[in-house]
Amino acid sequence: MVLGVAVQGLKTNRGRTMLTTLGIVIGISTVVVVLSAGRGLENYIMDQIASFGADSVQIEFKIPNVSDAEMASAFVGGAEVTTLKIADFEALKKMENVDDYYAAIMGQYTSSYKNNTNRSQIFAVSASLIEIDRELKMAEGRFFSDREDKAQAKVVVLGPEVKKNLFGEEDAVGKNLKINRVNFKVIGVTEARGSYAYMNFDKMIYMPIITTQKQMMGIDHVMFGFLTLHDISRVEETVAEMNSIMRRRHGLPPNDPDKDDFRITSMKEAMEIVGTITSAMTLLVLVIAGISLVVGGVGIMNVMYLSVVERTREIGLRKAIGASNGLIKTQFLLEAVIITGLGGVIGVIFGGVLVVLIDTIARTQGYDFGMTITWDAILAALFAAVVFGLLFGLYPARKAAGLSPVEALRYE
Repeated sequence: MVLGVAVQGLKTNRGRTMLTTLGIVIGISTVVVVLSAGRGLENYIMDQIASFGADSVQIEFKIPNVSDAEMASAFVGGAEVTTLKIADFEALKKMENVDDYYAAIMGQYTSSYKNNTNRSQIFAVSASLIEIDRELKMAEGRFFSDREDKAQAKVVVLGPEVKKNLFGEEDAVGKNLKINRVNFKVIGVTEARGSYAYMNFDKMIYMPIITTQKQMMGIDHVMFGFLTLHDISRVEETVAEMNSIMRRRHGLPPNDPDKDDFRITSMKEAMEIVGTITSAMTLLVLVIAGISLVVGGVGIMNVMYLSVVERTREIGLRKAIGASNGLIKTQFLLEAVIITGLGGVIGVIFGGVLVVLIDTIARTQGYDFGMTITWDAILAALFAAVVFGLLFGLYPARKAAGLSPVEALRYE
């Protein structure tokens, strides 16, 4: 009976009810989208990191005595670190828990074939990349060998977009192209892979690292590299040993990490960092969504309070014929919960549509986030709607329950 009275009260002011519900719909749909997007983004980044191997460790150069925040401006100012060498990785490979490694350099050069030109990202790597990178697969031809790398062979492997831009439908394997006006023979084309962070693998040209050092760049250092481990459970002690070896090789103080000209990061550590960052971002946006729910809740409280004022005589009449304070309070609380509950259901549906739309657009851009609405997101959104209904409906409900029947019946 109380539920029927509450529903009838809301039907009496349909327009006001719909406008009040709208604020809850926006807040709840935001909660659904944020939770789904946060989890999808985290899974996407985790999968990308895992593609390099969860059992791997990255070593990259670092400017000594410079914080991560100052690194970019230091490079713009012309700072350069040339101390990380292939020999460092060779030394680390001798460790008991290290299986293999690849070192790498990146740069941009113009490549050309006949009248076609392409501004290409050069990914100069050790031949072992094909064994370590589980996502790298060949569509045509083969990857270069360690013997070709040490012999400074002028061979390259193309990403599918580079192949298409330069050769179109023509076969590329076995043909020569020019990179920075130097002839290279194409020996393979990789399968389509997409992007990770700032790296679009489909637009890359893979080149032997020693060939690149000696014949293209005139350098003997590298930018970064990955080492795979036999036993991932020993990653912390392995990283500590790597730090000691690298400091000895580079003549650095053993206990002064600020002077390090390298950084060692395990993929396990990278995953933990990503998890922390995405969780913090999700929490921040949820707080913003919570603010919109609070605004919607305040709107509900105002509307319910206005409803109490308008229905003062009705409340007085119901009390006069025996309705208790608890019954009146329950009626108005139910009205608030119905508004927020309805807004919650519509918000979940609308949020689900937005999630599907965002995921579809992301897929067309080559980013497979895999965004889906999970039960915990739905339950969290509906729970939030009901709680906000109870919280912001409580004051008007108590106000209605506290009205004196005699004064209410006299109200004009």
